[in-house]
This record gives sequence, structure tokens and C-alpha cells, in this order.
Amino acid sequence: MPGGTFERLNAPMYPATVSGFRLDTYEITVGRFRAFVEEGKGTRSDPPASGAGAHPKIPESGWSSDWNRELTADTSALKVALRCEYSHWTDFPEQNERRPMTCMTWFEAFAFCIWDGGRLPTGAEWNYAAAGGAEQRLYPWGESIDASKAAYNCLGDGDGAAECSMQDFLPVGSKSPDGDARWGMADMAGNAGELVLDVNQLTLTNPCNDCAALEGNTVNRVVRGGTAWTSGLYVATDAQSAENPHNRNGFVGARCARDLPADAAP
Repeated sequence: MPGGTFERLNAPMYPATVSGFRLDTYEITVGRFRAFVEEGKGTRSDPPASGAGAHPKIPESGWSSDWNRELTADTSALKVALRCEYSHWTDFPEQNERRPMTCMTWFEAFAFCIWDGGRLPTGAEWNYAAAGGAEQRLYPWGESIDASKAAYNCLGDGDGAAECSMQDFLPVGSKSPDGDARWGMADMAGNAGELVLDVNQLTLTNPCNDCAALEGNTVNRVVRGGTAWTSGLYVATDAQSAENPHNRNGFVGARCARDLPADAAP
């Protein structure tokens, strides 16, 4: 998508400019993450290279070798760890391969995106894509909340009752195209919450020109988009929450960003 200027969290006090970039159409799925695991990646036995996954305009935004110790020892240990409460993970392919991958730590999500040729999006990039840039959409599809366009408030299974079950987490893209964001990304509201690069801060970084919050609170990382079990308040583009990067949360996943080729149009 092209770069541009917009207001983060739909707030005039937080203007931001982002360069053109790519953002995956879908959240990371169980099936995509399985390929990563089966190659033995994302563990202390085979961590990302130092500096990998950096935003091209943000110094020191790539993988730190200090984070290697935050990974599990090996693939066997990772498979056990991925079975957190409310996980869709199974040790062998079953019916959840197209559902969003959750129960990853922030470190594993970042390692996956690096392995997949990308990186984690910055909070500004994610917000820009979800809000349609300067269109400042309150929801990825427009201005009104709509349960037919996103899996949230335990309504994803379509039963019409806000009774939470694992079936509320849908195969990615189930609400497409009506629920897609301006540039075609699916599930940017609801389904799985999405980790981004930034640490959580009480106030956003200003000025913001291809910015990311990499200092300050080094514990919690920002989560965007709400989940299949959260209310409509959290699926709006002006909402965010935070998660400890070591946590395995059955409601939180991620999607990867990618840099434009050098010869791509701005």
C-alpha cells in the first residue's frame, strides 16, 4: 500500500507519516506456523540472525541476539509450549490449519515473520492499514460496527448469541470481502488480536515519521484489533491493548509486514 499521513488512534494529537509497505492479507495461521515449527525455527537451536526483521528506516528495530534466550530450547519444547489454554495448535494437521495461530510469544511471532521473509509491523503501520490511511475509518470497513463483518463479542460462530466458544475464532478471511480493510487485509477487527513491534506507552511517540516505540516500557508490547471474545469497543481502529512479550495468550496472534522492493512505486 502507498505511504501517507494520518492520525493514529483517530486523534489529531498523534499525526504520523509512514512509507509505503506491504501487510499480509491474513493473520498468521496454524498451518503457516506449522511449517515454521517443522523446520526447527524459532528456538534457541535455530534463532533468527541478529538484526534480521528490521524496519529499513528505524535503527535497531531488528532481532536482538539477547532475545535468543527467550525462545524454547528446541522444537519438542516449542510444541509443548504452544498448547496453552484456548490454543488452536495441534501437533499434527487437523481442522484448525486455517484458523489464526495464537499462543505464540511476541518473540516467536517476530521470529516467524523473519523466517517468512518479513517483519512485525510497527503500531503506526498497522493503524494506517486498518484505518485506511487518511480515510480515518473507525472500523476497517467503515464507520459502523457490524457483526457480519468481523468475529467479535463471541458472535463469530453465527449463532446470534454472545456465548463464547472456540468456534467463534474463524478460519482467516471468513468475513471477506465485506469486512476487509481499505487495501484488502482481512480480520483486522476481531478474530485474533495482533501483536506489533512497539512497546506499550501511555502517550504515543511524537513526531512520528516511520516511528516505533522501542524504548520506555520494555515489558508490554502493543496488541491491536481486538479478539473474537472482546466487545466492539476493542475492534475499533482507535483501540489497543498490551501483552507481556513472554505470555502465551490463546486470543492473541499476529500478521507480518514486508518492505516494498527498491524499484516499487512509492
